[in-house]
Amino acid sequence: MKTFDIGDIRKYTKRSAPLANFDGAYTFYYDETNNIRKFHVREFDFNSAFTDNFVLGGLVHEGTAPDVQSLIDSFNLQDSVKEVKFKHIAKGDFLDCMKSQRLTSFFRFIGSNDLYVHYSSINILYWSIVDIVDSAISHSEISQQLGPPFANMLKNDLYKLSKIEIDSMISLFRRFGYPNIKQDEVLPFIESISNLFVDYLDDMEFHLGLESLRQILKEAKNKGSLPFVTGEEDFVLIRDFSQFYLRPICIFKNSTHIFDNENSIAESLAEYKILDGSQEIRNYSFVNSQSNQFTQLSDILVGVVGKLHSYLNTSTRDKIQSDFCKLNTTQTENIDLFLNSIDESHDKNMGFLHSTDSYEEMSKFEVIRESRIRA
Repeated sequence: MKTFDIGDIRKYTKRSAPLANFDGAYTFYYDETNNIRKFHVREFDFNSAFTDNFVLGGLVHEGTAPDVQSLIDSFNLQDSVKEVKFKHIAKGDFLDCMKSQRLTSFFRFIGSNDLYVHYSSINILYWSIVDIVDSAISHSEISQQLGPPFANMLKNDLYKLSKIEIDSMISLFRRFGYPNIKQDEVLPFIESISNLFVDYLDDMEFHLGLESLRQILKEAKNKGSLPFVTGEEDFVLIRDFSQFYLRPICIFKNSTHIFDNENSIAESLAEYKILDGSQEIRNYSFVNSQSNQFTQLSDILVGVVGKLHSYLNTSTRDKIQSDFCKLNTTQTENIDLFLNSIDESHDKNMGFLHSTDSYEEMSKFEVIRESRIRA
């Protein structure tokens, strides 16, 4: 059994979000969407769409849980339906889902019953490439002094380039067994990825970030090392998602965490003895969602968040602005209710909401907000 002390992760997380309350006692319910279990490179593509975020989250409350039976009854589902699923509430892409009146009932109920939303959203392509930047920065004292904002700018531009040059990136990953770059291939890998920058260096959108990264990679080339993309498994970009389940267990140590059954994750977490100093933390459980209404309702929430991020990841700002000029009344109400649930949850505890994503995609969410403010 592996021993895992939560001290460092809690200290780092508190420092990163000093206004969040990670010591409160809450009850978190979880489901997930786009859980592909493993993300890897195939010969010409990935095993799953890189534009779909992995989302883990659901509903959260303090104190006694409210009675949600009236909400479930209001869905008027067929008697044969044994548990509520997102697919019963809304269908289609994000904007199609916003046409659902059942979704309206869901968000109205949350807003009036002391329920909040929480989630971790992981952009799997972004997560898969950021170690290239972190590896390069590890050799550059100046870059380290510039701190996270500078590193995130580099990661953002590498992500944007990767989306445009996705076929070239896949070819590069296949050629070098990424993320397991062999010692004698570090230099050729750096040269190959730097060559992808050339056509974009004169573009003002990319110049600062890619030119900075190119120079930092030169330093890494001189050192002959990319420490965070070696010693891994060839072609396996994300081995599993257990670390994202472990994160809230650790940072919200005084809370109760109730996950929908996921055998592979339960087995992974069972390998850890989670400690807070000398005290063992036992604050989580896995349940059959058929027996827990809150995990069922959590499936609705993560379904919406997953659809949102797929929409953002595949849409330009101009398209979003155009789409939001054509919303019908139900779509408008649902989007406003959704945004309100996020805002109220953030106001309750900003630690409820967590995203690992690029500036590029997160900024598109602000386009949605601005579109609704102007309406």
